[in-house]
Amino acid sequence: MNRTTAVADTLTMIRLADSVPAWVMLRAKNAPAVLSVLSAVFQSSNRQVAGTELTLAVDSLLVDIREQTDMELPKSAVAYINDWVKAGYLIRRSPQGTRDEFYELTTDAHVAIDYVRQLVNPQRSVTKSRLDTLFTGLHSLAAETDPDEATAIRRLEQQRDQLQARIEQIRMNGVGIISDAEAVEKAREILALASDLPTDFSRVREEIEEVDRDLRESIVDEQLNAGEVLDNVFRGVDLITESEAGKAFNGFYEVFLDPERSKQFDATVSSVLSRDFVDKLDPLERTELAQLVDTLDTSSGQVHDSMTGLSRSLRRFVQSREAESQQALTRAINTAQQLALQLAQRGIKPYESIEFDLELTTRQPTSLSSWELYDPMEYRIEPNMEVNESGEIDFEAMRARIRESEIDWEELRGAINDVVGRSGRASISEVLSAHPATQGLASVVGLIKLAHDHGERADGTEFLHWQRPGGKSFRARYARFEFGEKIGHV
Repeated sequence: MNRTTAVADTLTMIRLADSVPAWVMLRAKNAPAVLSVLSAVFQSSNRQVAGTELTLAVDSLLVDIREQTDMELPKSAVAYINDWVKAGYLIRRSPQGTRDEFYELTTDAHVAIDYVRQLVNPQRSVTKSRLDTLFTGLHSLAAETDPDEATAIRRLEQQRDQLQARIEQIRMNGVGIISDAEAVEKAREILALASDLPTDFSRVREEIEEVDRDLRESIVDEQLNAGEVLDNVFRGVDLITESEAGKAFNGFYEVFLDPERSKQFDATVSSVLSRDFVDKLDPLERTELAQLVDTLDTSSGQVHDSMTGLSRSLRRFVQSREAESQQALTRAINTAQQLALQLAQRGIKPYESIEFDLELTTRQPTSLSSWELYDPMEYRIEPNMEVNESGEIDFEAMRARIRESEIDWEELRGAINDVVGRSGRASISEVLSAHPATQGLASVVGLIKLAHDHGERADGTEFLHWQRPGGKSFRARYARFEFGEKIGHV
């Protein structure tokens, strides 16, 4: 017993328990609901779900779980979906050319769901089918790694003799088939192997995306292999396809797309479904067996499309010179951080002048909270226009409306001339004292405009007073201007 190893493993498990989404998912308070909802929505034939469909499905399932269990699920479906994306249970994608968002399970979510399914339907015994699969795989591995020619020839001759003996036996006694129980056992073993493929596809897709991120970072950060990466991209080398994850997937995909083997696969599945033992499988098992080819086609097609799209995007990233822009931005940020670190080490206070001129951008940043959604209904033109009957013009009402929207220059000119005529000189404040601002702030603004045009700047400042229509008083300090003579028409 190695006690040091046990402690090290414990520390590793503690870290994984808090960082690996699969483990976090199983430890969650509402794990039964999360696992049940996700496994119900993302079934074998439904690996990628649109955002609207996912919200509706999750909402209805949450209602059923709340009504029939004592679990507390206070959040809405949208809130839970966002939480699952942040926690690493779901991946949210926005494919080019579409407006909808699509969701799919992450590799960790597949792992957690598969683990719980094994708890619900455990493998009760070591079956003969599983042992045959193990023996066949081990025998094939030994044969394919044996370099001895004599052994290889002897093995092939044994296989030939066994096949010939079996042919003779069939001619004499007819075909011997396995029992229905053994056939069901083999079919379930095949379905068990197929159930692991979604997790494998998800893992391959994440590995390919990680390769793409690493390549982009190496280019932007101008690492040692960045030049080689750029050269390969310009020469047309598909670096993502040539990666280990890309090669592993392409090996499977080429076999699956081979026309001859694909037809054989379809024919084999159809032949199996026509056998009598299939009726002894569960309805869900029969469905999974019937949709096996479609499931493989859809899942592998999504991985292939993702890999192709990332390869094209990487090539455009380099050839469009966007990479150079990113490199320049990275260098500028690093330089700024280095200068900031130097200032921090010198003990420069935040308000101390450092004699550095910063050229600001002309774009003015605004807060997201100040944005408003565009509502087309607000600008909708109604087909029918309401026709008002013509009436008599009320000149006093018209004058009142004009005063609300325009400065009454005639009134202000008269007020200035009245005070100047009595006192000889008058400031803006003195005019307002004798003739209060009937238009509120608009009157004050008008007097300031007239003072700049016809008055003279005096020493000091003065307070300007006015009232709003509601009766609230305001004042503002402004430079003192004086009118020395009456003014004519504005």
